Amino acid sequence: MDDSIIYTYLSGKATEEEKAQLKDWLNQSPKNRVYFFDLKAILNAQRVTNKINTERIEDSLARMNKRIDSIPYTSKRAIINIWLKYASIVALLFICVSLSYLYITNSKDVTNLSNDLVVYTNETTDHSVKMIHLSDGTVVWLGSRTVLTAPPVFTGGKRVVCLNGEAFFNVTKDPFHPFVIQTNLHEVQVLGTSFEINTDEEAGICKTILMTGSVQIQDKSGNNLAVLIPGQQALYSQKTGNIEIEEVDVNALTSWRFGLISLSNVTVNEILRCLEETYQIKIQMNTTSLENCRYNFSFKYSKGAEAALKQLFYITGMSASIQPQ
Repeated sequence: MDDSIIYTYLSGKATEEEKAQLKDWLNQSPKNRVYFFDLKAILNAQRVTNKINTERIEDSLARMNKRIDSIPYTSKRAIINIWLKYASIVALLFICVSLSYLYITNSKDVTNLSNDLVVYTNETTDHSVKMIHLSDGTVVWLGSRTVLTAPPVFTGGKRVVCLNGEAFFNVTKDPFHPFVIQTNLHEVQVLGTSFEINTDEEAGICKTILMTGSVQIQDKSGNNLAVLIPGQQALYSQKTGNIEIEEVDVNALTSWRFGLISLSNVTVNEILRCLEETYQIKIQMNTTSLENCRYNFSFKYSKGAEAALKQLFYITGMSASIQPQ
């Protein structure tokens, strides 16, 4: 698929032929859908960031002009000369400040503890996702019931954040400033990569899934536990100190950040159980001949249980119904 068709569609200018072509491509595989939503998320973030940058620059220029207007004429001329001389430097500074601006989809989920820390929260329990931008350009998707703490601007040798819950990171590459995610269970260090971390402090379990690049996992004492390569998942148990590494379907396991729930190589019963747990419902399967068949299945949470069951029917031909509570 040509990216230009995706961009045209997202800008609302696609023809009917391009829409049909895109729809066929999206239906071909879950990987195509993940790629599409990746581009959509990036473009949406850029639109909001650009709008914020423009407003900040215009506001700053207005305040500067107001200060100049309040100065006596003789002093004003000298100041204007200085302002013109360094106009390019001022503009560059505005751009740098704007690029370091932290964007989050909902400002009420951001708390400034002090000048040193900012707390980002996603307190929802309905699979809603919050996307934020850190000052270095790193993009983070916060899952439900997740808290991320980070400085407003990274300084020093390492870029350190603290995580409690589930988050997917797309870390801006910087070989001179490692990116470190600290949890109450262990620590993950990267240079520039994309990966997911999911901590369950109550169970003492932490899961790390690597999409691109490499990550180094350490325990709280700083001992190296493992180095992951793309396509691997590490499951760390604080109770035993053991870490299990296996190959997984990364796209399926990390598609939650786009509002998708994806299952790989699962039976119909496993799909139905997932739907029951997700929507807190009971489902009666009326077909038993497909119980041992395995499928890859993805559905969008916001569409609801009925839509997910209808989609499952189209894929498998099975019959099932939601039972009254």
